Amino acid sequence: MKSLIISADNFEDSELLVPYYRLKEARVEVDVPSKKPGTIKMKHGYEVAVDKILNDVNPEVCALLVLPGGKAPDKVIHSVLNNCA
Repeated sequence: MKSLIISADNFEDSELLVPYYRLKEARVEVDVPSKKPGTIKMKHGYEVAVDKILNDVNPEVCALLVLPGGKAPDKVIHSVLNNCA
């Protein structure tokens, strides 16, 4: 099984890390894509590596999607909408 945790800068730490590690414990493959390569910063300053950019994601091969809270979901939605225009 494959999952995506899509986020951007300023996400709530526990809302990404808890599902990430729980899925890993369950032996679920987890990708963390974002709108740009590199890292994304958590609300409290820590960083998480980005596996791929959103344009490279194939949603048809994923069984689960997680969108952490904070200000990140709004950034992700605007990024996707801007790419569709």
